[in-house]
Amino acid sequence: MALSPPAKRDLIHNRRVHCKGYRREDGLFDIEGEISDAKTYAFPSRTRGEVAADQPYHNMRVRLTINSEMQVLAAEAETLAGPYPVCPQGADNISGLVGLTIGPGWRRRVQKAIGGPAGCTHITELMGPVATTAYQTLYGEQARRNRAEGRSSNPDNMTAMRNSCLAYADGGAVAKEFWEKPDS
Repeated sequence: MALSPPAKRDLIHNRRVHCKGYRREDGLFDIEGEISDAKTYAFPSRTRGEVAADQPYHNMRVRLTINSEMQVLAAEAETLAGPYPVCPQGADNISGLVGLTIGPGWRRRVQKAIGGPAGCTHITELMGPVATTAYQTLYGEQARRNRAEGRSSNPDNMTAMRNSCLAYADGGAVAKEFWEKPDS
């Protein structure tokens, strides 16, 4: 179902979230994410002077290095633009993600590890799309390898996806393909 036609309107804020997943030569994976916020008009900032139209007011980048079990082995972040001089320090605690595993409860563990008064709201928020990108990267790579070896393209371990959405709900057609025994 398509969105309804919008009312007459003017764009005033643009948020971009862009994530990428990489397979490394050493068999690990790098998942990178970037978030930026910009206004379509210039505005004054107490700490930055005049912020030009379309100039990022927030701009943060992260990189997580993970293994095939989705465990975070390394984490780094940088703040390219923030509203306050202290904002770049919000990236300093990203190493708190090292040792965590992307999976059920990820957002709660991220919030505990790097959120709140010692962290950056935007970097913490970016960890949701980064986790989804990690799933897409690893499962896609496993499916590609399976096809190259002449096996089913279904990744071997889809249990993390079980009941995560309508498509993977128990009792549905997709769930039968992955978890339920075929009808005899």
